[in-house]
Amino acid sequence: MAGGGSRAALVIGSALMHDLGSLFPVTMTLAGEELAFTFVSSCPSPDAVEDWVRLRSGTVVAGRVVRFFVDADGRRIRVELAGTPVRALVVLAEEVTAAAVNAPRLGRWQDQMPCTVRVAMDELARMLSRCRHRAGGAEPLIDLELAYRPDRDHEVRLAGAHERVRPFIAPVRPVLALRWRSATPEQRKAFLDELPDGTPARGWLRRRRTARVMGLELDVPA
Repeated sequence: MAGGGSRAALVIGSALMHDLGSLFPVTMTLAGEELAFTFVSSCPSPDAVEDWVRLRSGTVVAGRVVRFFVDADGRRIRVELAGTPVRALVVLAEEVTAAAVNAPRLGRWQDQMPCTVRVAMDELARMLSRCRHRAGGAEPLIDLELAYRPDRDHEVRLAGAHERVRPFIAPVRPVLALRWRSATPEQRKAFLDELPDGTPARGWLRRRRTARVMGLELDVPA
């Protein structure tokens, strides 16, 4: 992955998410080329962890072998992708509270988040590739952090939905906060030119803007 920059980390991270299955991403942090996730396990108990790991052991993602390390009590799984700084921690559902993602409750709405985050990661990787192609220079490096913010329109949407649909309506919205780590002014401009018109972030200086990338909010320096 040497020289691939943040783009390569996002591509590999997206592939890892796909191969691990639809696991809810509690956190995702990208620091240049180093990418780390925390996922909620699909295993109902520590007893099921061994089988989950066995089925995935030896998996090859982006040409690299995925390695699993299970804690002694079987409640946490560390995931490493050989030869890359891409890492993940998989925890049992009972270890994650609604407060950890700023939600009033957990539920079926979590099922849609893995796909939402992956699609946005893929598009950001393509945008970084295009901005380098247009502006030249070395691979740009960014910092990226996933957060969940309360959806102010949640109650309104909930009231207008059929009862069977309500559990799937998320009380929070996923947001990616982007910061530039290493990029030329030309690369930054090329990247910003691709973003749809967004709204200025709140604050006195208003030096950030929020735009949607494949349906997910991106908070980026203006």
